[in-house]
Amino acid sequence: MTYMPTIIALNDFFREKFVLVNTVTLYGYTAGSMLLPIVMERSFEAYGYVGAFIILGGIAFNLVACGATINKAPINAATNGGNGYNEVNEKQKCLSEGESSKQTESIHYQEEDEEEEKEEEEEEEDSEECVLEERRLIQNERRNINKQDTSPNARSSWTSSVFQTGKPSCGLLNEPLFLFAIPIHFLLIFSTYAWMLFLVPHAVHLGIPPSKAIFLSTIGGIGGIIGRTMLIILVGKGINVYVVYIAIGFFGTASFMLDFISSAYAVRASLAFVQGFTFYTEDAIAGSLFKDTVFDNRNFNMAMALSLFAEGLGATCAGTLTGYLFDVTQSFTKVFIIVGFIHAVMVVHLFIVSILIKRRRQDSSCGCDR
Repeated sequence: MTYMPTIIALNDFFREKFVLVNTVTLYGYTAGSMLLPIVMERSFEAYGYVGAFIILGGIAFNLVACGATINKAPINAATNGGNGYNEVNEKQKCLSEGESSKQTESIHYQEEDEEEEKEEEEEEEDSEECVLEERRLIQNERRNINKQDTSPNARSSWTSSVFQTGKPSCGLLNEPLFLFAIPIHFLLIFSTYAWMLFLVPHAVHLGIPPSKAIFLSTIGGIGGIIGRTMLIILVGKGINVYVVYIAIGFFGTASFMLDFISSAYAVRASLAFVQGFTFYTEDAIAGSLFKDTVFDNRNFNMAMALSLFAEGLGATCAGTLTGYLFDVTQSFTKVFIIVGFIHAVMVVHLFIVSILIKRRRQDSSCGCDR
């Protein structure tokens, strides 16, 4: 309930650089995954389960302060430029509700009113300033719409025509590429949470002391910070992020498949580093898919909500199904190898989606209708 409005606010403030900014904010998630296991382990040793959970509750209570900082984008938000940003959002909202024709008529009426008021400027000097301000807002609004139509994320003409009708929109039903990509969110979070939940128990099961095994989470977090920093640099340079995701996903899958090689702490630490590097870099996949698979930006909020719902299912299934697999196999090694196969399916699916995204961009650049 805090994360979802945060993502919506990021998209409102940084629409053109959402993927980059979202990746930067995920540093907090990585830092928490690196530090909280140590805090909880030490708290448990000192105060027991009750005291440890009270401390965890105090840390979680900071979400109240985090939630209080979330605001709507101001009028001068530097997303698409100009002071007409809020007006564009309002117009898009009306269009999505099937009121395109009414909005167009209102704009014409506003322009006619402005001309009439301009002719009467000698009698109404105070009204003249309001008219000029309104005209400037409308011009900025038109400029913003043109920028959206000509940007690299511009939507294909057939999709735009669907939303210009006077009938209610079908919303996400008109986003086939996004719907096809939903399993990626589920499989990625399933793999991530299965790793997070059972990384330390797996090490303890192999004979590593709990006080030493807990640092595997920290090592994974360090790998994640390095991976995330590398991804931010590559995104800033305009590199195709899907190539990075797929390459990193390949190494992450290999680290799970090689889980059987040794139970030595150095080996477990190396595998944890690679896996943390992989998962905390792949966290940004969701942000990339939000921007690249959703054709109409008016569907962004609902698409994000549906994706997070799929991620919630993945997290729930990770704890339930992975625990059940361990009960059946009595081996965390077998469980991690199975998780590796699940992660491999996600990487293959992402590869297919990246090809479809590339084809859509090519069709949009050549002006072809799909």
